[in-house]
Amino acid sequence: MPTDPRNVIIARISAGLTDMLGAVGAHATMRDSGRTTSDFLWTDWPSNIGAEEACDLLAESLSRVGLFSSVSMKPEGENILIEVKGCEFAHLGNFEAADIGKRSVCFFGYGLIERSLDRLTGRRFRVQLLQRDEDADTCFEIAKAQ
Repeated sequence: MPTDPRNVIIARISAGLTDMLGAVGAHATMRDSGRTTSDFLWTDWPSNIGAEEACDLLAESLSRVGLFSSVSMKPEGENILIEVKGCEFAHLGNFEAADIGKRSVCFFGYGLIERSLDRLTGRRFRVQLLQRDEDADTCFEIAKAQ
């Protein structure tokens, strides 16, 4: 997947926020930005649907945004397991000092998923990285029910 210049801009904004606000402030800002972006990207989504249907719709929608090769999601009890393959931000090099999953730009994605799941299911979640597999170019995340 060729690098989208818009994603380079987002990465530089993320790194700049981290430099200006520190990691905690930048993470909060980017997570909030991700949450509000959900409302703009998918204006006519259904609400109060089941977790399985919400996972299918959100995974398909995230896969088409142009940031990832693919996204898969599946309910696991009260939580949702997430696999993100081919994240373009992981391919941009070390634009932030933090490891992948702890970069401010990652928190944008966490917020986007959290708000989208909230809108679709009517339930609140908190997303976090479980592990990154460099060889598989995959982040394994979990959306924990709140």
